[in-house]
Amino acid sequence: MHEKRNFIMVLLLLGAVIWGFLAWFVYPEKLVLPWLHQTLSIVVFLGVGAWLFYALKFEDKLPNQMKEHVGEIYYGADGLVFMPAVRNNSGQAELCVYYQNRYENPVQVIVHLRPPEDSFIIRPGVRDVHFAFKAGGGDFGVIRQPVAVPEHLQGEVIEIHLAAASYYPRSRGARLRKQAGLPCGSLHVDWGGSAFKSGVHEVSGEIELESAVRFHLSMPKGVNAFATGTESWRQECIVAGTKD
Repeated sequence: MHEKRNFIMVLLLLGAVIWGFLAWFVYPEKLVLPWLHQTLSIVVFLGVGAWLFYALKFEDKLPNQMKEHVGEIYYGADGLVFMPAVRNNSGQAELCVYYQNRYENPVQVIVHLRPPEDSFIIRPGVRDVHFAFKAGGGDFGVIRQPVAVPEHLQGEVIEIHLAAASYYPRSRGARLRKQAGLPCGSLHVDWGGSAFKSGVHEVSGEIELESAVRFHLSMPKGVNAFATGTESWRQECIVAGTKD
């Protein structure tokens, strides 16, 4: 993202070094106001050097799309940040999980939701669900699962338990964004036990969630109150990060 700017800063830093060398050691007697050239070359060198150090060491390599789309508050799971929400899409409620990979390598993620018994409906009889998906390096995207919201819950706020886990098969790689998100609960996942299967899965309510956080979801009004059982999830990469 900042490669061109950083390249220009490197050239400025090199120019300041050459300027200072000439002003201090080559032409100090021939310059008008040599002390001014000497002082300015040092000031430029220190200023550009400090700016370049910050850019390379601390500055985000990619924009923080999560902050722009969902605000300052979201959760993190060891390199992957995310935020659940329920949206009204033309009368159809959608349970959405916005996500952002903070590192350059692909990640596998499971976000587990444990809503109350009286809650939104994905399929009749389904309560605990987890969102299992893969995200490319630096990707920002969203998982969308259509849900039904009973009429008596529309406009209300429900409390769910939330936990998540992530796994980088090729290690994380370089960090692209620094804001890690709020800590959330975790769950045990045997990443090497079987092939990773993306999707929104019904899971047992007996799964142990470690230090799960309590999260409040606002239910939209004027949405479908009944589940047909045919609603399917979809994953949308809104902004691609790095090339795998």
